[in-house]
Amino acid sequence: MTGPPRSPRLLVLLASVLVLLVACDAGSTAATIGGTELTHERLEGEVAMFRFLAGLSGAPCGTPVEGESEESACVRFALTNVIQEEVVSSYADGRDVAVDDAEVQDAIAQLEQNLGGPAELDARLEADGVTRGQLEALASRLILFADVQQLVVEELLDDEALREAYEQQLGQFTTVEVSHILVPTRREAERIAARATADNFDRLARQLSQDPGSAQNGGNLGAYSESQFLQQFDPGFVAGALALEPGGISGPVQTQFGWHVILLVRRDVAAFEDVRDQLVAQQGGVVFAGWLRERYGQLDIEVNPRYGRLDPATGEVVPVRSTADAPDPAQPAATGP
Repeated sequence: MTGPPRSPRLLVLLASVLVLLVACDAGSTAATIGGTELTHERLEGEVAMFRFLAGLSGAPCGTPVEGESEESACVRFALTNVIQEEVVSSYADGRDVAVDDAEVQDAIAQLEQNLGGPAELDARLEADGVTRGQLEALASRLILFADVQQLVVEELLDDEALREAYEQQLGQFTTVEVSHILVPTRREAERIAARATADNFDRLARQLSQDPGSAQNGGNLGAYSESQFLQQFDPGFVAGALALEPGGISGPVQTQFGWHVILLVRRDVAAFEDVRDQLVAQQGGVVFAGWLRERYGQLDIEVNPRYGRLDPATGEVVPVRSTADAPDPAQPAATGP
């Protein structure tokens, strides 16, 4: 769980967050997160809510490993998400971050609209034994998660970090469009290159190119990100094309397909400001996941071994596959990276 979106899909998409409980002794603890105990009673109080959400989407709960039951995978998945919620909640408390009830009601109204109206939502809630109060409480938690994620990303992902990511991925933000004329011999390519211009290239390609895929399009091969262009085309062809300025025409370039005369139609680099939001969306999840792992290391987190153990590298609850995987009772819980 990396922070649900605050959109009409808010509650529907979260149907993948499921809780299925395993029989346990009353009063035992499923996990402790800092000073908070996650009791089985609390999880049991939420199970109907998550069954309701599962019914909306039909999504599976978690991914069982070999030999693991679906119920056990659901429990691990649920514990992973609840632990994340608790970490986020402690941060929100320290920053006085709170959810406006109007946002919760808006999310409920959007869900009603998706289902066909308030009566339909009430019928589904009643069928699954869920109250509106439970639904509103869950919506509030999920909105809080999204709010904290946004704050953390804004704090950690400044323009300097974004510009660094931009420079590292400049090939993805550069668009290359190329046309070519393919002929079987170097001499033919030399003749064409001597007479070709940006204005007559389309006509020459239609008349002379032996590439059946592009000749009818005036030799145009389409537009690609520079990263895609480097991966999908012959290295010699790429080198010949990228050595040109836009509007420039190459001399003969040989590949396994024959001899090419290349026109670099355009090579456009998107400005940082134009892709900033894309970079935030791309990098935000990674930044937030790293922030969560760092917070794990600052809290004492212990998972009941019957449900698995917390993997500090991923922040996920994973199965205890052997006694070697079980936590050492003589050692404190190791929860940070």
